[in-house]
Amino acid sequence: MNKASKKNKKSWRKNVDMTGVNQFLEEKRFEERVGGSFADRPDEKLFTIEKEAKPVPEKRNRKEVKKLRCFANLEGLPGAKDPKPIRNFTLKPEDRENPIVRDMKTKKIKSGKIQKKFVDSKLDRQKFQKMKEANKAEAMTRRRTEFDFDLWGASEDPKLPSPEWIKPEAITHAALGTGKFVPKSAKSREISTGTKLPAVEVPDAGASYNPSVEDHQTLLWKAAMVEIEKEKEIQKIERQTTGMFPSRKNAPTEKSYIMEMSEGIVELSPDMENTEVEEETIGNASELDVEEDCSNISGLKPKTRKQKRDKRKRMFEEQKKARERDLKIREIEVIRVKSINKELKVEEQQTVDNQEKKKVAVEKKMSGPLKLSNYDYEPQDIEIKLSDELTGNLRNLKQEGSLLEDRFKSLQRRNMIEVRVKQKTVKRLKRK
Repeated sequence: MNKASKKNKKSWRKNVDMTGVNQFLEEKRFEERVGGSFADRPDEKLFTIEKEAKPVPEKRNRKEVKKLRCFANLEGLPGAKDPKPIRNFTLKPEDRENPIVRDMKTKKIKSGKIQKKFVDSKLDRQKFQKMKEANKAEAMTRRRTEFDFDLWGASEDPKLPSPEWIKPEAITHAALGTGKFVPKSAKSREISTGTKLPAVEVPDAGASYNPSVEDHQTLLWKAAMVEIEKEKEIQKIERQTTGMFPSRKNAPTEKSYIMEMSEGIVELSPDMENTEVEEETIGNASELDVEEDCSNISGLKPKTRKQKRDKRKRMFEEQKKARERDLKIREIEVIRVKSINKELKVEEQQTVDNQEKKKVAVEKKMSGPLKLSNYDYEPQDIEIKLSDELTGNLRNLKQEGSLLEDRFKSLQRRNMIEVRVKQKTVKRLKRK
């Protein structure tokens, strides 16, 4: 409670709280501005009934893989409309001209002073119009009656003026103007990606919307073989990783571990003592043999003259025998000329076969993708419809595969781009 004095008007104004009264008066003024009290108004003026339900935004699953940007672009780009629909346009030469200069020209033309270039241009336009009208009827009736050439064949070489009476600069200028100029580097350039695969491959006959039974079964068999190969690869990895380790039943126990670790200890294996004794006896015997050899070497005497003569005689005899042997071999080779020719022919045929094998290997290499990155090329899954999914018409046919993915794999097959793998982006938290 406010215990201040209120005996006169001054103290009353000073010590009385007027906030409630001011608030009430402010509410009254607001209602007058709005148009009356809200309590007196009917419900129809205060509330509105929504006839259309607001769309509830769908919650996106965070674990779901987002669509690739290339597929998102195909669906259309969202966003606001163009804020400036009327753009600047290119002005014509007449509009771009200075208005003062334009007025001066019009005054001269009206007075009869016309420049020569305007007269010539008008005559040229009239001449061209006459020529166009004269050739109009001929152009309408002109038809080709003889097709004695291949429409899709190679075009003829561009005919340029002879360089005997024209300078090379003039020939180059004329070729640039007619679009027939070929640079020196482009004449000898070989544009090859190292493959012979076509840009657009013809699909299998079994992939048609209305295939025959044999073609469809053949395509099913191919797809089944691909899946079997994938299953074999998974089994191989399983066999070389998990299968190499023993199961829980055959796992080593503590007893087997102790036996394995105690092998080679003399105290625990009595057979080791006998083996050590045998090794000592063998070592002593080898030492005795080495001592006897050293004593024999120290007792060698120098050779006498007779021994040296005999050695020299034997050397000459061996050389004579070697010469006779070489002569005999040559005589034999002269006799066996036919067999040598046969051997040479066999070697030549073998080289020809090796060259053919190399050519076949090169052709085989060009019929597939090269390794341009760290990743191996993985062929696209075979697009196939099961027997119960075949409709027989294009109207009820459902899409199988993606055209964008097919073109992307085709570029990888033809070595236009390297094999790529989608990289995982790791979000690293920033330190605060």
